[in-house]
Amino acid sequence: MKRIITCQGSVQFVTALSALMKREQEQSGESYENYLVIYDLYAPGGQNEQFAAFLKTMAASVYEWNQVTYITPEQFNTIAQQLDSSSPKAIFQVVYEWVGTTVADEIYLCRNWQFGSQLLINAYQTATKICYGDSIGIYFSETSAIVGYGANSSSMPRTVPPLPIRIRLWAAVEWHRWKERLGFKTVLKDIPFDVGYFVLPNIMGEEPPMPYTLVDRGHLLSVFQQFSNLLHAEWVEQLRSSLAERSIVILLTSNFSEAGRLSSDQEIQAYRKLLLSQTIDPDAVLIIKPHPRDDTAKIQNLKIALSDVFSQIITLTNPELFFLPFEVFFQTVLHRDQFNTEIRVIAVSSACLSLKLLFETPSTIGFGDAVVRMFFKLDQIDDRLEVERMLRKALCHIKA
Repeated sequence: MKRIITCQGSVQFVTALSALMKREQEQSGESYENYLVIYDLYAPGGQNEQFAAFLKTMAASVYEWNQVTYITPEQFNTIAQQLDSSSPKAIFQVVYEWVGTTVADEIYLCRNWQFGSQLLINAYQTATKICYGDSIGIYFSETSAIVGYGANSSSMPRTVPPLPIRIRLWAAVEWHRWKERLGFKTVLKDIPFDVGYFVLPNIMGEEPPMPYTLVDRGHLLSVFQQFSNLLHAEWVEQLRSSLAERSIVILLTSNFSEAGRLSSDQEIQAYRKLLLSQTIDPDAVLIIKPHPRDDTAKIQNLKIALSDVFSQIITLTNPELFFLPFEVFFQTVLHRDQFNTEIRVIAVSSACLSLKLLFETPSTIGFGDAVVRMFFKLDQIDDRLEVERMLRKALCHIKA
């Protein structure tokens, strides 16, 4: 059986593997050819290549792959420009060369509504199309507030263009329809998933539109455990020793300024306000775990901005820590079965959900209304407040 596994991040890769594990239990006796496709990493600056290289390292440590491919944004841009003048056969042939196979029995995707995913799902239409969700196996639609799409589109005014412009638009539409019918252009269709495999399918309030199977959290925990070998044992022991008997505060950041929701300086000030609003031991150690799509320069500036608040700050910015899912670090270094100290987690994204689900560790969620209104862009405030509300509600619904 040929399987294509698509990957848009390190946590998503773990989630995809947990779905594969569940699926394999249903398909006992099958032999597999596995093809991994990495794309749409959305890291700032020159961090995409580093991110992709680390994902390849993760992949090689746990599975055998017939081919592992990283499709760059430039490659997607080039092929997107060719859609209007190339046949589906020509476009899909390029995709087959990238992936390493012309056919697949199954294709696993996080979502089906971004260009890269649409391109792949159209190229392999005969495959069983399997959704494993985002984050730790959560279903998000294109219009979900948590992915920041379309929240204010309904309030945009609609105007009717003058008749001559409407005629030209109609003629252009008809021309493109004829090009499609004659095979002179490629139109990517909206193709639904056949089935989903989710850990927390509707925890954010959206019911997946496809039939789905629940993936036990044990599968997820097992996959995270497999990546513990990417942490150097000597470094882990040294870190544990340095943290012994110390209170620990963990800040899980996100890529807000990189996504244009506020400036980098404003994001740093927002984190500072958030931390100062907490009751924290003055001798506590702060561990900053960046989002894989954070700008490393922002994290260094954040460390400087907090240097008067904490006596010691550890930033997980080495490549093996920056891109590694935090759950692996937490499970290996800080889990209560191995490390006995007070740990507080402050999170601003869905990263908080896995800590509650897998390790029974609660989090302080979000910046809060005052900080959001103070620093976020005006057109981002309502969406951000809604996301924080959704995360708090979701955390309450997770049963340890």
